[in-house]
Amino acid sequence: MVPDWETQYVIFYQDPTHIHPYTVKSINRLLNMCEFKDVDVGKFVQLPSVWGSRAMQMFSRIVRFAGPVKKVYKNKFIRFSRELMILGSGRK
Repeated sequence: MVPDWETQYVIFYQDPTHIHPYTVKSINRLLNMCEFKDVDVGKFVQLPSVWGSRAMQMFSRIVRFAGPVKKVYKNKFIRFSRELMILGSGRK
């Protein structure tokens, strides 16, 4: 699991633990280079309240249309609706 560069490129390096930017394509390539099988990579919102509710998913998508993230928001719903993560999995 890594931050999605495409949705966080403006603020990515504000966190000193962010060393290398990744996209869905680059994580997919990385897992395949390491010979993982059944690779699955995708973006997700790291808000459990959104995962099981279509209404919350729609609201989260609407919040995301405000453009690129230019600052870290204190409101967690706004922040994590906009700062997507990439989750990659595979089998060795």
